[in-house]
Amino acid sequence: MQFDQEVTRSHPQEDGGDTRSRERDTRLRERKSAQETARQTIDKRRATPKVGRTQLSRRDLQSLLLMDKIEEVLITLRRLIRATDLHSKQLVKTAGLTAPQLLLLQAIREKGQVTIGALAKEISLSQATVTTILDRLEKRGLVYRERSSEDKRKVHAYLTDKGVEILRDAPTPLQEHFVRQFRDLRDWEQSMIISSLQRVALMMDAEHIDASPVLDVGDLDRKDSRQLPPGEAEEKEED
Repeated sequence: MQFDQEVTRSHPQEDGGDTRSRERDTRLRERKSAQETARQTIDKRRATPKVGRTQLSRRDLQSLLLMDKIEEVLITLRRLIRATDLHSKQLVKTAGLTAPQLLLLQAIREKGQVTIGALAKEISLSQATVTTILDRLEKRGLVYRERSSEDKRKVHAYLTDKGVEILRDAPTPLQEHFVRQFRDLRDWEQSMIISSLQRVALMMDAEHIDASPVLDVGDLDRKDSRQLPPGEAEEKEED
């Protein structure tokens, strides 16, 4: 009787152990199945072309970044144009000169007795343009011209006392500021600027436009506002 009771007590223990083992195996199988399902889902997502919300957001971001860059370029170009225009207006207001006129007066001062052809070469303008500018400056009493005593075919330009005084009080040309800073750059920086600006000119269909190395807006041989009639001068200032 005692033996039967011991056997009876031992069976529930064995049944309980088997149950726990089966439950553990079941949980392991379920976990492996869930992991396999998750792995298959990830593989499918990787294989599927990304046309969803994530890619659209990335495209939108790239588009916004491109627009920001374009705006920066246009703003920089606008600043260059505005800086040149404002300096030209300030030069006319303070000295009554255009940038080409100021450069021409400076060249005469530096060269002393100089021919029209030499002046044209010095400031990289055509001889016809230099002659027109000299005509305007001579009318204002800033320069005078004389034929060479040695060669009557040559005409020399000179500064008058008034021209010397105007130069002394005139502001520094904008391009002189630029040239001074450009010379301080390293060779690779200078080359990079030249290459970039040439590319910009190409993109704006401006590579074939004839231009002189003078930072100024408008015609180089134009009149300044002090030489224009009052009504016309006011219109120029408004423009």
